[in-house]
Amino acid sequence: MLTSCERLKFELMTDGMRLSHPARTRLSGSDGQQPLTLADYATTSGIPLRLPGDIWVNVPVAEHNPNFVRNPRHVLDWGAEGFTIRSDDATIPAEPIPVPECSQRLNSAGQPHAWYGLTHTDRVRISPIGGCANSCKFCDLPRTSKFARKRIDLLLECVRDALADPALPARHVLISGGTPRPTDYGYLAEVYAQVLAAFPTTPVDIMMLPLPGLLDAADLHRKGANELCVSLELFNEQARSQLIPQKAAIPIAEWLAFIECAVQTVGMRVRSLLVVGLEPVEDTLLGVEALAERGCEPVLSPFRPAPHTPLEHVAPPSADYLADVFEQARDIAARRGAKLGPRCLPCQHNTLSLPDGSDYYHPWTH
Repeated sequence: MLTSCERLKFELMTDGMRLSHPARTRLSGSDGQQPLTLADYATTSGIPLRLPGDIWVNVPVAEHNPNFVRNPRHVLDWGAEGFTIRSDDATIPAEPIPVPECSQRLNSAGQPHAWYGLTHTDRVRISPIGGCANSCKFCDLPRTSKFARKRIDLLLECVRDALADPALPARHVLISGGTPRPTDYGYLAEVYAQVLAAFPTTPVDIMMLPLPGLLDAADLHRKGANELCVSLELFNEQARSQLIPQKAAIPIAEWLAFIECAVQTVGMRVRSLLVVGLEPVEDTLLGVEALAERGCEPVLSPFRPAPHTPLEHVAPPSADYLADVFEQARDIAARRGAKLGPRCLPCQHNTLSLPDGSDYYHPWTH
């Protein structure tokens, strides 16, 4: 049974919220120039909040998701008691997470810092590849960004600035971004090597497809990578072929074999993301089971329709749906001796995961 704050997380994820005038003024500053959110990927397009119990949620707002956030009943307010979420007759404390200062600056080459990386909650995500070689139907990356490699020295500069940011210092790093072309594999391997060498005391995770000739779990483990994120996204074969056709070209069996080898042979920690709401729930849960029984940490990411994509007018799953999937997936993972990820509580802001009082999950450290 979910608590009121846990239930609120799922409602905010799917319904969004509006801001009272005092809350908007407080967040955007007296001149109104401070951005409310970095609003990059669909799943991070909202305002991150910390709720009581160390519950984190990324809440969409109409400014960035007018395609589905319409007259939400939840309101972020500001008053004598600080920030609160008002929902009908209930009022719950809330802590909006600030936008990092460096995201609004130019780097040493005069380019936007945000082109190289962005910090959400306590993790800076750098993107070596701009755009994407793939064209997943729910992702706006290949539709809004031109495909390009980025300078490695400026990626390193981005990480250094993010770790030292005065408003929101990053605690760990994710190397992610768009899928490369085969001619980019050598470049991306060099990015991995240089970032891992430059920040040996900072946890660095790597998110990428299990592309032969690129993602070498044993090599990355030797160089100090903290964790791999190898995201299946969908488990239903028809949904995969329709919505993620390039990724579906790699058979699920190969994804699972890579994950199993990385965990059991190499000794890497691996997590894998599944999108909730774009396939039958039975298939999502089968995916959770397949990942958990291989020692992989399942991560559930609720579908959020991104503007400028073929699915922009598809409704996100309801809070009831999310709660049901979460509880079933949590039980399936537990039977396999696993838990839903991610382990970092602040990074749970855009996933169906909750703290459970155990030391498996890492708390907010700022």
